[in-house]
Amino acid sequence: MRKEGTNMEFSETHDVELKGVLNEKVEKEIVAFLNTNNGTIYVGVENDGNVVGIPTSKLDETMKKISDIITDKILPNPQEFVTTSAFMDNGKWIIKIDVLKGNSLYYIKKYGRSATGCYMRIGTTAKSMTEEQIANYFNRYMTKNNKIIDIESREQNLKFQYLKMLYTEKGLSVNDETFENNLKLLTKDNKYNIQANLLADENDTSIKVVVFDGHTKASNIKYRNEYGYKCLIIAMKQAYDYCVDVINTTKTIFENGIRKDIRLFDTDAFRESWYNACLHNDWMDGTPPAVYIFDDHLEIVSTGGLVGGLTKQDFFSGISRPVNEVLARIFIQLGLIEQTGHGVSLIVDKYNKDVFEFLDNFIKVKIPFAYNVGEEIQNVPQNVPQNVPQKSDLDIIIEIISNNPNATKEEMAKAIGKTTKTVQRIIKESQCIVYVGTSKNGYWEIKK
Repeated sequence: MRKEGTNMEFSETHDVELKGVLNEKVEKEIVAFLNTNNGTIYVGVENDGNVVGIPTSKLDETMKKISDIITDKILPNPQEFVTTSAFMDNGKWIIKIDVLKGNSLYYIKKYGRSATGCYMRIGTTAKSMTEEQIANYFNRYMTKNNKIIDIESREQNLKFQYLKMLYTEKGLSVNDETFENNLKLLTKDNKYNIQANLLADENDTSIKVVVFDGHTKASNIKYRNEYGYKCLIIAMKQAYDYCVDVINTTKTIFENGIRKDIRLFDTDAFRESWYNACLHNDWMDGTPPAVYIFDDHLEIVSTGGLVGGLTKQDFFSGISRPVNEVLARIFIQLGLIEQTGHGVSLIVDKYNKDVFEFLDNFIKVKIPFAYNVGEEIQNVPQNVPQNVPQKSDLDIIIEIISNNPNATKEEMAKAIGKTTKTVQRIIKESQCIVYVGTSKNGYWEIKK
């Protein structure tokens, strides 16, 4: 909405912020007002009160950028608490952003619930929140009513063909008329909820698997794979396949003349850790779980701490209290997890309790490797190449699919230096690679 005004006086106060131009700092200011008290941001006014205005030719573009910030860059979605309007002061356009105090802990999406993502208004400045403040705010607003089945998805044009296919593959009947209600994909207002968004054929969620060339995140990134913008179950399976089929290498040693094969890490423990991270993740936060791989260990990180009321002792004793109860039932129906909650015990038996790290807003599982990947690579003898096992064509194709499930046969053929007919034959003979879906919207999947 646009309106006229003349010769207004502007000054920054605890509830007024002035911005000469639109930049990323506006995100901080909106978040700060949402987390503190009502406030107003004027864009086109410098912090000394001088009106520079916004060119008429740039007005609509600037308004759209602000709208994108509100809908795409701040979580939870604050649309109902933020309004924008434009008015003219002495012949110059000014944009006014009115922000009401919200009903949650708000943060900049790309930084998550951290000091670089959470802000509050102190005086005339947006200040980073401390970890203690973040935890207090979060606990204050996390009520039993805040569930992914209760909150409306921003995207309402959703399809569930992949999810239905997964049920059919398990021999479970699918009734199109009752499917969405049975799986609790709708809010009370009959709108698709956050759970529906996660399980839809296409969504805005992407899972990361990042491989570092070293022992810490300070090391260089070797690979960064994204599995997402699709049904969560498909994405997390693809991430799992990559970690197990490509990362989990085998080292062969000989002890007293007896050959012994050692896997880099225990597959069962990883599976339980990864699927539980996807299930128990705080999806209302909007930050998906991730796998970080280093030379000597891997880390699985999920958002959200222990469920309210659940102690570490309860956790390690096998008491299961899912953050996302309905999603847990879907996982059980599809055979992804068991109802017994024995996953934690399995992980502890394979390693120990120390692999778990509990933070205020995250849970981390740190799985040590049986040998150092970096050392193995560096210590391969250079004078005996004939004894170094080479990757087969099938191994290369599996690696390509693990990195990119949408890879073409032409890309595979180029990688192995063979024809597409050869690729087709290798895939057919492997009996472990299948194509799921249509030629237009399908993908490759590696079967166990």
